[in-house]
Amino acid sequence: MHRLWVATGVLMLGWNLHGEVRPPAVAGGFYTANADELRAEVQRFLAAGTARSQTPAALIVPHAGYVYSGATAGKVFSALRGARLTRVIMLGPSHRASFAGGALPGAGLKAFATPLGEMPLDTEAIESLRNQEELGGPTRAHDGEHCLEVELPFLQETVGSVPIVPILVGAQTDRRTALGLARRLAPLVGPGVLVVVSSDFTHHGPSYGFSPFARDGGLVRRLEELGRATAERAAAVDVRGFSAQVDVSEDTVCGARPIGVLLELLAHAFTGVGAVVDVTTSASVSHSSDMVVSYAGVLFGGSWGAWREDSGEPELGTLDHEEEKAALALARATLETYLDHGPALARWFSDHHVTGDLVARSGVFVTIHNTGERAIREGRLRGCIGIIEAREPLVDAILHAAVSAAHDPRFSALQARELPGVTLEISVLSPMKQVAGADAIILGTHGVLLTKGGRSAVFLPQVATETGWDRATFLSHLSQKAGLPADAWKQGATFQVFTAQVFGEEETRR
Repeated sequence: MHRLWVATGVLMLGWNLHGEVRPPAVAGGFYTANADELRAEVQRFLAAGTARSQTPAALIVPHAGYVYSGATAGKVFSALRGARLTRVIMLGPSHRASFAGGALPGAGLKAFATPLGEMPLDTEAIESLRNQEELGGPTRAHDGEHCLEVELPFLQETVGSVPIVPILVGAQTDRRTALGLARRLAPLVGPGVLVVVSSDFTHHGPSYGFSPFARDGGLVRRLEELGRATAERAAAVDVRGFSAQVDVSEDTVCGARPIGVLLELLAHAFTGVGAVVDVTTSASVSHSSDMVVSYAGVLFGGSWGAWREDSGEPELGTLDHEEEKAALALARATLETYLDHGPALARWFSDHHVTGDLVARSGVFVTIHNTGERAIREGRLRGCIGIIEAREPLVDAILHAAVSAAHDPRFSALQARELPGVTLEISVLSPMKQVAGADAIILGTHGVLLTKGGRSAVFLPQVATETGWDRATFLSHLSQKAGLPADAWKQGATFQVFTAQVFGEEETRR
């Protein structure tokens, strides 16, 4: 191993003299620095793949050391054998620099090198992106970065020295920025263009700061199930479902942000299908459960096309019975995924087509109720938090409200073991309107937002019904919830009212 690093250092010195070629940073570490051995190893990995009749338009491949993930990468890259490409856009996560959007290589670079030779940069395409708002990440992010480099030998052995557009995507990239970045890339895709996203999946173990699963004989199976469910959301070009599964579960998919960019690009400028080719873990090689990384390979077959704008959002109506059931199942899947870090949310998105009222903007509250003896002993309410304003689609609002309700500050944090003993209720809110005074409030019909002196609090319509309070008692408790004196509502307060469509698991099961 030491000799390999020395050899790499010599190569790096030679290439640095030119100043226009990025030398290999991890040859001798992630893969061998010996060209003949590297070529033979890559060809062996490629030979294990299945031939494809159509050249894929995009790939998701892992980027660990070849001993761990090379076999999975080879199964995916093998689909490129015989392909004629004019450009490869490469997206990967920045492991060393934190930023939002994409980072391009330095303006002076002309090629990336591996022991197998140089891959030329598509300088014209890169320069067309350089001054775009979403691509202002630091060029230094490419220094020493391995995630794109380890894919290059596979490209060199399948499609040759095709011009590449290497882009690192920062961890601070949100969905809005990902969409903007995809829009910038859209003019660069078309016939003969491949997009490669480099990403490992779950990193499990104390050293990764993520170890929710027992390190026992079932760990590998759990990680493979989680990896497959998450990868299937990517293969389905489910932008929302993939993002929700990763973010709510707090999964350590290092390339989640570049995958998000790819999915936005596919959703808006691609016609075709995706398929999960392989899911495995490092434990198949290390035989250790202390530190385990999962790997997934995904390919997308189809064709690039012109950018398609999203269709307009529907107006919120009254949810029908099936939409109510779907919304409640979403809230429960969100809590399961958040609390046990499993794939329940990905499976919900697999089973439900998110349309209609679920994508209409709405405020929503998620309420968690104790049942049985615990409800008698501690009270029925276990948590209730929501979003009053219609700022986002209902499906997203439910996700956020459910996670927040699990941490209602009035109670201890909800635990996964409690989920079988609670029921969920959802309140979908109408737009708020201000009323002249307290006399306009209709108890049992109106939810109320009270505001005074910079403080505010809200009660849902069902609060009055469940408590039996009269208007004065209702408003006194609402004032106290806002941190105000009980009689604060009588003078100087403003009231906004709303109605709600309220439904719970107990009702929808009937």
